[in-house]
Amino acid sequence: MPYYMVRLWLEGPIATPMISGTLFGHLCWAYRWRFGEERFAQWLRELDNQPLLISDAMPRGYLPKPLVRVQPRDPEPPKAASLKALKKKPWLSREQFLKIRHHLNEDSLLAALLADEQARERERAARRSEPVLEVSITRIPHNTINRLTNRTLPQGGLYFTDEEWPTQAAKEREVYLQTALDPPLLRELFTLTGKMGYGRDASAGRGQFSVLDIEAAPGGLFDAPGNRRLSLSHGSLTPNMADARYRLHTHFGKVGALYSISAKPFKKPLTLLRPGATFQPTDDGPFGELLRGVYSVNPRVVHCAWHLTVPYTEED
Repeated sequence: MPYYMVRLWLEGPIATPMISGTLFGHLCWAYRWRFGEERFAQWLRELDNQPLLISDAMPRGYLPKPLVRVQPRDPEPPKAASLKALKKKPWLSREQFLKIRHHLNEDSLLAALLADEQARERERAARRSEPVLEVSITRIPHNTINRLTNRTLPQGGLYFTDEEWPTQAAKEREVYLQTALDPPLLRELFTLTGKMGYGRDASAGRGQFSVLDIEAAPGGLFDAPGNRRLSLSHGSLTPNMADARYRLHTHFGKVGALYSISAKPFKKPLTLLRPGATFQPTDDGPFGELLRGVYSVNPRVVHCAWHLTVPYTEED
């Protein structure tokens, strides 16, 4: 199946992180609204043989930083940035990844991260522009409501939610897919999702986006030799992912659209691997799985925990 890159433009703040499984869920609702319940159910059954692999939404031109084997080293940090600060960088530019993908290790990765940092500093100095990757996280307080009386609690009580307000330079996001769906249909599904709103508080204008373009994935990104793979998604760990290096994410999902008004909108918690996880493949995939039984009220609800992966070669 072909690989695509979908370029999105955020029209405003978002209240729910744009992770792969949640994006997949929104595309499912868009498919159902577009074609009806019967055809949607048939498409879900077809996913076992033709899976839809989708990445998180990432900043333009960047990939998640791969987790590599830690090497013994001289404690002297690089001159332009401390070693500790470089290691905390979550993103690696696609350009630098393609340069080092055939000899990737901690040394080459740190050098690539440093090159990215220097390139951003030059760009900011030349254009006096805001940082490309910068977003503002706004914490919103809410009153706790007693659902029996529909009033605030006598003793008070607040809870907080976070919203992401991206800078102008950070509004463009890229989503990669491998799917049998053709580009016109993908555009239609993403456009419908962007108009309806993605994630929490969509009715209040959060999660609005438009589709800039749908194009073939950059040449050579997915089609290359390699002894390991880098995940671009939030996915599960399966037996065909050997020698895995990962960080965990606990996903507390909720059902959406028509199911969200039910008395029990919460799915079962899931433990997933974050993007940037790396592993040695033992077969051709897919890696991860389509999780079923995640919602006790309706067994048809699924969660996409497949990984969309990029091959690379790791060397000592």
